[in-house]
Amino acid sequence: MSMNFSEFKRLLGAEPRSDDPEFRRACHSSPEFEREARDALRFEEKLEHALAVPEPSGLIEDLLTISEQSPSGSGNRRLLQYALAASLFVAVGAAGIVWKMNPSWDSVEEYLVDHYRHDGVSLMTRTQSDTAEDVQAVLSELSIQASPQLADIVGVIKYCPTPDGKGVHMILNTDTGPVTVFYMPDTEVIDGETLAFDDVEAVLVELQSGSAAIIGPDATTFSSLQALIYDSLLPLPGNS
Repeated sequence: MSMNFSEFKRLLGAEPRSDDPEFRRACHSSPEFEREARDALRFEEKLEHALAVPEPSGLIEDLLTISEQSPSGSGNRRLLQYALAASLFVAVGAAGIVWKMNPSWDSVEEYLVDHYRHDGVSLMTRTQSDTAEDVQAVLSELSIQASPQLADIVGVIKYCPTPDGKGVHMILNTDTGPVTVFYMPDTEVIDGETLAFDDVEAVLVELQSGSAAIIGPDATTFSSLQALIYDSLLPLPGNS
């Protein structure tokens, strides 16, 4: 029994390099399947390139110097040295990832299609239910907050790349079904511009801080969501 296109896209979004025989056969079963597979691999390669952050020059040597210093005080001081060294490594690595999260899409439209095809479908199937506290914690890293009305309908939230740096990928649980939202803190868009691809439609929203894209199967339901997102994604006090 051949794999249908919806199931193929779900598996492709979860693991485009899967060695499953049925999946590999489906990748070459038709021009449409082949095109989807190529696009997914291209996006995967862009992400891998964006996250390939080399360790800063001299950092490892500096950490080794710290570890080789003889104790000059209590054991707690030595533990503190290790903790500071580890924290430095994590902080520098995380900063590098944020700064390099730019696979150089030629347009916002290309980014939306690539990103949604990569993990938009698979993320919609997650049963994870993030809390309002989770939502605020993630957004606060980007100096933004959500109104309770919006935070309460976010089922899944995670960081993601955008054309201009780190952003947020959300799944909203609406009355008409799940809807995808990409929040792009530093990306300019044409407010109200629409785009249709595959079996979904997207609308761009200019916000008080950054922009967003709403993606779902029926753009006629987006008008209320546009207003909600505009009114609900706001800069943290002191960051406007």
